[in-house]
Amino acid sequence: MTTDDTDPLLRQLLRIPEAEEFLAWPGDFEPSRSGHGEEIHLPSGVPLKAVAGDGAGGTYYQVGAVGEANRPVLYVSAEGEAGLIADSLAEALELLIGLPYWQDCLPGRGFLPDGLEAQYRTTFPDLDERRDRVAALLGLGRPPAAELMTRLHACVARSVPEYLPVNAKEETYEPLR
Repeated sequence: MTTDDTDPLLRQLLRIPEAEEFLAWPGDFEPSRSGHGEEIHLPSGVPLKAVAGDGAGGTYYQVGAVGEANRPVLYVSAEGEAGLIADSLAEALELLIGLPYWQDCLPGRGFLPDGLEAQYRTTFPDLDERRDRVAALLGLGRPPAAELMTRLHACVARSVPEYLPVNAKEETYEPLR
């Protein structure tokens, strides 16, 4: 992946191995996986820039022209769902640091964050220290989980219909649930 047309925060992330490693796992955000399985576009014609992928074949996109400030971040799953998850790359990274299990926190999924957090802590007993360190390395805040969930739900709610991508067959993705 070239970084000449990439968000400065993403370029910074790619220069900090500790941050890149944490965002890859447990965050499941890997810039090296930035290709999606099919061509997509937004009905409005607003440009999409793939910035990372996840282990399940999903892709994170920045919405808007390169160089625009605070481009929202769109997540497109390999299962045909999509939606905004953050108002900027910085907010998306805060989400991935604070709620790496964000997909299970979507309104229709029914998982409780406390239980998910407990599961992650069994694998990562030093989770808070690692979160604090990575956020500091990237110059990001560490909003509380409740605030991150509120932001996520607000972004997902704004996704329909403007931010639901369409594939080459003109099939529209389903909203994240």
